[in-house]
Parts: sequence; structure tokens; C-alpha cells
Amino acid sequence: MTPLVKRAPRFSAEDAARIASQLYGMHAEADPLPSERDQNFRLHDASGAQFVLKIANADETREILDLQTKALQFLAGADTGLVWPRVVRDEITQTHGHYVRLLTWVDGSCLAGVRPHTPELLASLGRALAKTDNALEAFSHPAAHRTLYWDLAQAAMARQHLPLLTTDRRALVEPFFAAWDRIPWDHLPASVIYGDANDYNVLVTESRVSSLLDFGDMVHTATVCDLAIALAYVMLSKTDPIADAAHVVAAYHQVRPLTTAELDALFPLAAARLAMSVCYAAFQLHHAPQNEYLNISNASAWVLLQRLADFPPAWPTEVFHHVCQPKPDLLAARHRTIGPSLSLSYDQPLHITRGWRQFLYSSTGGAYLDCVNNVAHVGHCHPAVTRAAAAQMALLNTNTRYLHRKLTDYSERLTATLPEPLRVVYLVCSGSEANELALRLARAHTGRDGVIVVDAAYHGNTNALVEISPYKFNGPGGRGCPPHVKVVPIPDVYRGVPYAGSVAEAAGRASAASFICESALGCGGQIILPQGYLRDAFAAVRHAGGVCIADEVQTGFGRAGSHFWMFETQGVVPDIVSMGKPIGNGHPMGAVVTTPEIAASFANGMEYFNTFGGNPVSCAVGLAVLDVIRNEGLQENARVTGDYLMAGLRDLAHRDPLIGDVRGQGLFIGVELVRNRETREPAAAEATELVNRMKDRGILLSTDGPCHNVIKVKPPLVFSREDADLLLQRW
Repeated sequence: MTPLVKRAPRFSAEDAARIASQLYGMHAEADPLPSERDQNFRLHDASGAQFVLKIANADETREILDLQTKALQFLAGADTGLVWPRVVRDEITQTHGHYVRLLTWVDGSCLAGVRPHTPELLASLGRALAKTDNALEAFSHPAAHRTLYWDLAQAAMARQHLPLLTTDRRALVEPFFAAWDRIPWDHLPASVIYGDANDYNVLVTESRVSSLLDFGDMVHTATVCDLAIALAYVMLSKTDPIADAAHVVAAYHQVRPLTTAELDALFPLAAARLAMSVCYAAFQLHHAPQNEYLNISNASAWVLLQRLADFPPAWPTEVFHHVCQPKPDLLAARHRTIGPSLSLSYDQPLHITRGWRQFLYSSTGGAYLDCVNNVAHVGHCHPAVTRAAAAQMALLNTNTRYLHRKLTDYSERLTATLPEPLRVVYLVCSGSEANELALRLARAHTGRDGVIVVDAAYHGNTNALVEISPYKFNGPGGRGCPPHVKVVPIPDVYRGVPYAGSVAEAAGRASAASFICESALGCGGQIILPQGYLRDAFAAVRHAGGVCIADEVQTGFGRAGSHFWMFETQGVVPDIVSMGKPIGNGHPMGAVVTTPEIAASFANGMEYFNTFGGNPVSCAVGLAVLDVIRNEGLQENARVTGDYLMAGLRDLAHRDPLIGDVRGQGLFIGVELVRNRETREPAAAEATELVNRMKDRGILLSTDGPCHNVIKVKPPLVFSREDADLLLQRW
């Protein structure tokens, strides 16, 4: 690329005023305007009239300037709804080796300086570009058929400057150029395009785009490049860059329908524009380090490139296709075909189409930090887990009536994380199946049916588990506590609930087969059990002849941070441990681990068989999850990040009177909201409002607790300090 910045004019404001006087007979003051390779000055005379004096780069040809003039004249007569600068004189004059033109001034504010960029404003940009492109389809000029280094079809010209970037930055940019390589240019409609809808060239009047400035990058190329260039700048410094881009795309499509090939190429082209920008900036800064215009979007371009690289690769293109298609009413279809007992999150439900690490992505371009989905334990769609599932599925998936290495490998790996004598494994398909089986084991071993449970507990969705879940049987549609179930109070230190000795009392009054307790209470309100609680409870239950079940469905596999299993924080060893949710990172999987003694009692002649439990694919997934937890240090991350987030939330409590209590262990955290810190009146409505407001800010949370006033935070374990900062910032 020729370093055009070296040939850029270098006139002062006084020089510009003198040129205007000499060439156009104007007596005006001149103020410089930003430019890359030319010089532009705003002129204003005593009468208040305003113009733009444009002094071209010394390498600019008369033919290119004629292209710009003819295009402006053509667009002025087209039905675009925009105001176009008018060339004051058709002839192009010259001074000191530079061509000079005088254009009328167009009032308006640069899009770069307008905030906020509302959906309506972005849609007006899409319509303006589409109308301009529709008009220019009928325009032609020989000079438009040129090799222009800003033409997206010529991105290879920028690519040659990759060696000027640091190693890390080169690694970031190269995949975007690789995606550009795959664009099928011969499938894209071509025309003369405006070519430079950056946010300093787009004028806004009364909250809509009113004009486009600077036609120096006009070229004959793929028409969709016009839209792609605009998207590159629209996405800069945005909370949801793809969502904002989607508003522009949808409106553009309404005026100038995009082909499938254009929609497929759109995101790679927009990203290529950013990649070209940083490459050219690196090159040009060698030659003009004082030119501030070169840095206008460079820093923010790097930030945006990193964000785009972090998105699931095909997701932006899926969003662009989605917003250009007729919208099916998914909510109505759901109401027609899905049972009404199945609830949706948030007042305005989300249509989620992708997940990646700690983020979920919507069909309309929203990226959401997932702070509540403890199922995607090692991150949504972790490649090691998905590869393991796909590879094994391609080989074999059958039941446990055949010998298979992965079944025993997984069982050995799983029990190695547990203390003695927990060494016998039963693999199932969900946490509910695990807890159901845990009850059967307890009943087979003790010969009893009674169960002691903690108030507000939830242990699963089968009939037997609803009967031992006060969260369900005491809630809407519930039938109350069954005779064989004894409920003990929640050990809620914050609310001062008297709980000491309650399990011992229940065990003494009933012939219970088991005491089942979450190792930290989820539906009970993200309660961390007081030290000694399980020790005393387990001792009392065992003294009465019962067995102790630790429900680790929500809390296991390193979430506690300090320990792999939450029950270990209590210094106890259960008789039975149930597992689910995080065990398969979203794959339907669960497990029960018990002692050889209890397993022997269960082997009473009745076969236990689970069609899908322990299948080779599930075992491959389970092994991959254990590998990722170990290899990526996720248990330690849960400890460090959890401590950091809780410290931040407690600091936030000094400024937010709604926060009554912050409690947690690792990345199992609860924030209880109250209307009055003295009376501790639950702030349930405020909690719901906060959850919906945070969703609108790109943060996914949920409520829990008997009064639904506890904000629960149980993110994937890849959740980072930066994610914690984002959560705190947007609270």
C-alpha cells in the first residue's frame, strides 16, 4: 500500500482561509476537521453561511474526484430521504499540487457523538444505507473500477502488514482474515458503493440518520460491503455489539433484501474491516505518528476484535439471518404444545440459541453473563466435553449389560474424589433419579420408610421426591407433608431460626430410614450450613438406626472451592451421596455413591437396571468433566473468584440498603434482599425486579428461598474475576 498519509496536505487554518478567498472569493474563518489522507476545513463567513473546503491528497486523481462529484449530484436527485452535500462549483481547481473543492455544509451531529444509539436510530442507519445502495445500483463511473486499499475485497493489502503487530495481536487478527478468505465473492451482487459509513461520517438530526459525508472511498465492489463497513463502526464500544448490529441489518433488509450469500458474508466482512483498520493503523503510524485521526477508532477496534473473537464463531451470522426472517411466535407455540406447569424465566423470556463458557447468546444478538446455570459446570459447550460425547457416540452407545472400559474407568475416577468407605457407584440419568435411588438404598438397608428433611428443601421431580420436598408439598398445588416425612427447621443463622437439636428430636420420635440434606441449601435460600450442623445431625440419625444422605446435586464437583464436595466443609462422611446437574455439564447424567455395606443390602434379589444410566457416552462425558475440572484448576478458581465476588457484594451492601445478607461458599452464593435491615422483611418484589433489570443489562440471575427474596449466584466454574467485576458494576 502506498503510504498516502505521507502525501496528505499540510495546510494550516490560515492557509485554508486564504485558499477560500483566492479560489472562491470567500472571506471566512476556517476550522480543521478530522481526516485520514486529505484535509477538510469548516468555513463560516460573517453572514453565517457555512461550507466545507476539501483539499485532496497529492496522489488523488481528478477522475476520482469527478466520481465523487457525479455521485453526489446523482444522489441529490434520488429518493433516499437524505440531505447530501452540494458541490458549489463543478470544476475542480488546484493549488500547490492539491486539488480543491468547495461543498455546502450539512448540519447534524456525528453518530460517534450521539448517545444513546437507540434501536430506532440504528434502524434509521440501516434504512439510509439501503436506500443509498438501491440508488447507486443505477450509477456508474469508470473511476469506480479501481483498486482501493479500503475496499473489503482487497483486505489482503492490509493483511501484509500483520508482521507489524505483536504476536498476541497477530494471533487475534489472523482468524478474521482466514474467515475473509472463505467469502464467495462471485456469489455477491456488486455495484458502486458509498464505502465509508464510519461513525464520524454519519450525520444524525432529530434522532435519525440524515446524511452521509466523505465520498473518498467510493468503489465498485460487493454491495453488502457498504453495510459491513457500517456495522464495524456501529459495534464499537457497545455492551451488546451484535444486538446493535442486528438492528441495522434488519432495517437494511426491509429496504434492500439481503441474499443468503450476503448474510453469510456480512459478519466476516465487518470483522475484516476492523482487522484492516488495525493493520493499516500499525503501518501508517510508522509514517505519521502525529496524525491523531489514525487513532480515532484504533484502541476501541482492538477491544471489539477481542470481544468478537470470544463469541461462538457462527453465532453473529445466525443472528443476522434470524432478524431478517419472519418471526415465529415461539411463546404461542410453547403454550399450545408444552405443559403449562413448565415455567419460563423473566418477564420478557429470552430466546437463547447458543452457549459458550459462562455466556448465553440470544437470537437477537444479546450476550448474557450466566451467573445462575450451575448445570454447565465447566462452561457451556466446553470443547473437551462435546468432543468426548461425539467421539464415543460415533463408536458405541449401549447399556451396562455389556462390559465396557469407560464404565469402570469413570466409577474409579469418581470414587477417588470421595472419602472411604464411599466406593460403590450407581449411574443414572438425573439428580432426581439419583435421589430416588438413594431413598431406595436407605429403605433396603434399614427396612424403614421414614425420611427426615429440612424445611423448604427440594430433592427432585418424581412422586417420591416431591413427597420429601417441602418446597413442593407446602407450595402451590402441594398436598402437605406426608405421614412418613418429618420436617426440621432451616438452619438459617441470618434469620435466627432455632434449629439446634431438631434433627436429633425428629430421629428420636420417628423410625426414620434416612436423613437427606443438601450440603448447602439451594431452594432454602442459598444457606451455608452452620459448622457442626451435619456432624450433630448425622450422629443423631445414625444413633437412631438411620442412614445419612448428602444431596450434592447442586453443590458438588468443586463448587465449594475449598473442597471437591460441599459436605467435606462440614467434616463429615455421608452414607450415601447423590449427584446430578454438574456431573455431565448439561448431558443428562447422575450418580449415587454409597458404601459396600449398603450396596449389599440393596442386592436383595431384585435387579436394578437403568436403560441409559452408565452408558458409554455418559461415562465419556463424565470423564471429560473430571479432566477439565482438574486440568483448568476450576475448584481453585471457585474458591478465589467466589471469595472475591463475596467481598465485592459485601462492599456493595454498604451502598445498597436492600442487601441484608451476603453468604456463600466458593461459587455458591446467596444475596438476601430485605426492605428493612432491622425487621428483615423479605423484599421479594424487589428481588424479582432486580433479576429482570439485570437481565436487561446482560446479567442472568434468579431468585430462591422460602420468600423468593434471595438472589442466587451459581455460575459455571469458569466464571472469572472480570465476570465478577461486571456483575458488581451492573448491579
